[in-house]
Amino acid sequence: MMCFRNITLMMSKIISTFILLSMASIILATPVAAYQTGVSVNAPESVDGDFSVVIEIENVVDLDSGQFDLYFDSAAVNVTGVDDGNIGGTAIPIDNWAVDRDRIRVLFNLPGIDGVSGSGSLATIHFETVVSGDCVMEISDGLLVDTMAEVIPASWDGVESVVHKTTTETKTSVPADATESKTPGFGSIFAIGVLAAAYLVFRRE
Repeated sequence: MMCFRNITLMMSKIISTFILLSMASIILATPVAAYQTGVSVNAPESVDGDFSVVIEIENVVDLDSGQFDLYFDSAAVNVTGVDDGNIGGTAIPIDNWAVDRDRIRVLFNLPGIDGVSGSGSLATIHFETVVSGDCVMEISDGLLVDTMAEVIPASWDGVESVVHKTTTETKTSVPADATESKTPGFGSIFAIGVLAAAYLVFRRE
């Protein structure tokens, strides 16, 4: 009887440990998203006459202010104006914008301290065509700031970037996988705890 009881306890421990390890494997296999917010340039493939370029944003949380630079071919197109953006029905007021040869810098700032969350656009930039042809646009030096004056990590047209200081001159870009490896996710921490618990169960026996 004692032998049967020992075998039952051992089987129970093995099954419990297997379940715990399986859970840990599933959690570790689940990728941790480094970035949720994405900014992209919605521009026509070719230009002829007047046209507009929309700077779109997805999945932002508590956005308060920010800026970006949009590069273009100044020999082919000219900027004629900039309109406010809109996220979920809330206007994103353009605070200032300026053109410097082949670049336009746009700054936006929401009034108050409530911020806005969701998807929509940061701005709509209007152009006129000088020479018809392909539309070449590139966004750079993007910065998003939340209501707590913290930088919002984002993907800018597919390029992951994190700005460590809320200035217009300093920007540091790091690959998404590098950020994930430096910052342990909840899944990794939980899995380590599960393994430690399983180890303690064996030691107690």
